[in-house]
Amino acid sequence: MRWYYLNHFTRYRAALEKIKIHAMDKYDVLGEDPSARRGGTLLGQSRSAPATYDAFSLGRRRDALKNSSANALPANVAEDEKAAHYLEVPFRSFNLALIDNACFEYTFISSYFAPSQNFHAISRTFNSIFEPTLAVGQAVTKSLVDSTTDTLGILLCVRLNQHFAFELQRRKVPTVEGYINATNMLLWPRFQQVLDMHCTSLQKVTTSLPGRPSTGAALLSSGTSNAASTAPTALTQKFANLLQGILVLSSEAGDDEPVSVSVARLRSEYEAYLTKLSKGIGDARKKDRFLCNNYSLVCTILADVEGKLGEEMRERFEKLRDSFD
Repeated sequence: MRWYYLNHFTRYRAALEKIKIHAMDKYDVLGEDPSARRGGTLLGQSRSAPATYDAFSLGRRRDALKNSSANALPANVAEDEKAAHYLEVPFRSFNLALIDNACFEYTFISSYFAPSQNFHAISRTFNSIFEPTLAVGQAVTKSLVDSTTDTLGILLCVRLNQHFAFELQRRKVPTVEGYINATNMLLWPRFQQVLDMHCTSLQKVTTSLPGRPSTGAALLSSGTSNAASTAPTALTQKFANLLQGILVLSSEAGDDEPVSVSVARLRSEYEAYLTKLSKGIGDARKKDRFLCNNYSLVCTILADVEGKLGEEMRERFEKLRDSFD
């Protein structure tokens, strides 16, 4: 059975690798211009999809969490799939199949050897069969997230992994807990790294701003059509969409997660950017209108977020909006 599972999932991995993935790189972070991308793709030419995605909007991607009853993508379907997908699709399919098979094998071993063997003996038998296959699962996750800047995709994988953990608890299969924890150790650090990239990019944009009234290129490149424009910037739209996606995926998050700290830093960098950008508007009334319009857009996009963190962020931006209204 050791060979059977390893061979089966190695071939399944190869099938999933033929799916085209939206490849997000350093140009898909806040403050960067995706049109500046030059050649090459994140996941290799054979797996890359045309750049028709929105790196900052969650949209229907959250359906990956809602459709818990949906089966894993069959290997033959994956090989022939023409549509492009986000990274959570192959992650979910591989791990869903892996968890199902692991539960079946553990249940069989437990019923076959119990009560003659204790839990530790049964666990050793299971691990001797499944360890190489679990290593393949780790390799799949690493290949999907190691270089991507798909913030929402990584966080979706975190939430899917939590769903798998709950399923293992429900089916009373404790021997795969180590795999779940190891997967988390691949996902959470990368999520924080990508958010750090967003913050660093925002810092660079902020530093490049003149901080005084000007009609020069600095303001033009930062999302305003001219020095006197009071319309929300393009960066505000991207920031608000990204923040909304993170908050939606964190509506039930515990206080022990690293999301709140990273999001607080992201918010702080955005506020610093907008404050310095507003200093380029000489007219005080237009400056206040500019800030109010930008914060209003953020509030509108965050209007329906739920959970403790979501409410805190929404209230923060509502206060900022009202202070300039």
